[in-house]
Amino acid sequence: MNELTLNHWTWFVIALVLLVLEIALPGVVFLWMAMASVIVGGVVFFAPDLGWEGQLIIFAVLSIISVYVGRTFLRRNPIETDDQNLNQRGRSFVGQTYKLIADMDNGRGKVRIGDTNWTVEGDFDGLAGDKVKVVDVDVTYLIVEPV
Repeated sequence: MNELTLNHWTWFVIALVLLVLEIALPGVVFLWMAMASVIVGGVVFFAPDLGWEGQLIIFAVLSIISVYVGRTFLRRNPIETDDQNLNQRGRSFVGQTYKLIADMDNGRGKVRIGDTNWTVEGDFDGLAGDKVKVVDVDVTYLIVEPV
């Protein structure tokens, strides 16, 4: 029966596949596992007689350690951005004025911003065409007041 053999090239290809997975499914997990795979590839390059069982154990241990250390590092040192509203599109509308495209009904109406209709909420009766100012955002709708 043929025995499974893993050489350094196998580990480098696994690292490449993990990097592609990181690009396709970003979550900063596959990146650390790819680093572990590269290290195992380096170990196998210098110790080619290491069996596949030992290689997998080293990979598993290094993956766990690298994911833990990497996530801990990123939690303590978050990546800073110039845009404080990144991934919070509605926050960029605060302070802006828009026209209602639908009457306010039970405190809810609609405005059109760009090519998107946004639900707005406010404690007033407004008619389509009235101007409203965005004062806050609550997850999926904008909180407005009359202008």
